[in-house]
Amino acid sequence: MSSEKLPIGIQDFETIISDGYSYIDKTKWIYQLLDQGKSYFLSRPRRFGKSLLISTFAALFSCKRHLFKNLWIEGSAYEWKEYPIIRLDMSGINNQTAELFERSLIRALIDIAQDKGLTLSGETSSDYLASLIDKLSVNQRVVVLVDEYDKPIIDQLEDIETAKKNSDILRRFYTIFKVKDAKLKFLFLTGVTKFSKVSLFSGLNNLDDISLSDRAASFLGLTQQEIAETYAKDIERIAKERGETVTEVFAKLKWWYNGYRFSKSTSSEKVYNPLSIMQFLNTGRIDNYWFSTATPTFALKMIKEKEFPVADFESSVIVGRSIDESYEIDKIDLATLLYQTGYLTISDYDESAQRYFLKFPNEEVRRSFLDHLLQEFTSLSSSQSEPFLYQIERAIKSDDFERFFQEFNILLASIPYAMQIAKEAYYHSLLYAILRSLGLDYQPR
Repeated sequence: MSSEKLPIGIQDFETIISDGYSYIDKTKWIYQLLDQGKSYFLSRPRRFGKSLLISTFAALFSCKRHLFKNLWIEGSAYEWKEYPIIRLDMSGINNQTAELFERSLIRALIDIAQDKGLTLSGETSSDYLASLIDKLSVNQRVVVLVDEYDKPIIDQLEDIETAKKNSDILRRFYTIFKVKDAKLKFLFLTGVTKFSKVSLFSGLNNLDDISLSDRAASFLGLTQQEIAETYAKDIERIAKERGETVTEVFAKLKWWYNGYRFSKSTSSEKVYNPLSIMQFLNTGRIDNYWFSTATPTFALKMIKEKEFPVADFESSVIVGRSIDESYEIDKIDLATLLYQTGYLTISDYDESAQRYFLKFPNEEVRRSFLDHLLQEFTSLSSSQSEPFLYQIERAIKSDDFERFFQEFNILLASIPYAMQIAKEAYYHSLLYAILRSLGLDYQPR
């Protein structure tokens, strides 16, 4: 059992501190943000701590100073003062249709107002937001915290018309932040993607996008040093249980869970996915923790439809400035989407050519992604694909080529014949990528 209380699945700062869970202090970086600007946007993949960050801001602006005892910001020059807060989590608002989304958004604003003893009026969600800001800012400027700003769009990407309607609502809604800027103390929005038709990036031209900023590179996610310092006893215990040295355990952790880079600078520190590390510390086992929380169904379908060169993931996918720019809902750049959702990460950046090089961040994502891709392209189920890959790996490593070709033929038989003929070269490329995920050197001919 861990010597630390691990905050697995807990995204509330007050709960983590009050109930004695371990917390890696990020308040120095928070203070720098507050000191240097007012309006920010930060994009990160799911389960990287965005909601915890929003919760931390909420505790700070609620002046709950006792929660920050022994943290860096307690001894800083931060001015402890309470501000009215509008906190919205878009992942908790019904977005199945534009009508439901509009009503649910209005309901969320009314709930915030009622909690503060206020009554709102208006026709649209934008009207209600403007009314809420006006009434909260009578004596003090307002803090606005929006988590998962793009969830109403992402959830509906397979229904483009609904996604566009939801984005129109968001465009009008987020424009209010610019209109009421003088009444805002602080504005912070998080999400996964950047869509150009949302006024977040057209109307809010004063918003500082720090998603690829060097200063924010290791703010979310865990660094090697943070893990070593905070969980030293746990790593030592797990190493002993596994019959390995601490160095060997860290080497495996780095191979499986490290590798995320959120900066153009190759000197910026790579980070670990927090969920995977917490689960490893809890179980002592190497496993696919982050990937198993959500299958990238939409991305897999796009890869299949566009015949995306999956084998390039093993070396690098080259993209231009699209990674740092917003895009249209119906014209999504697949490589950029895979980066923003955490399935690819920055391995290098050519400043003169303004080109990014993307690849799998680590072994967890690499193996899991290709396994799910195998299921998408074939008729193999999850229960069938795992044994299939295991048998191929054993056959090649033991030089049992008879067994290898038996398994290989199973794979070919699982791909519809018409698709094999029409896309023979692409399927060879796909097979190569899958076998490479096992560390094998099969070359398609």
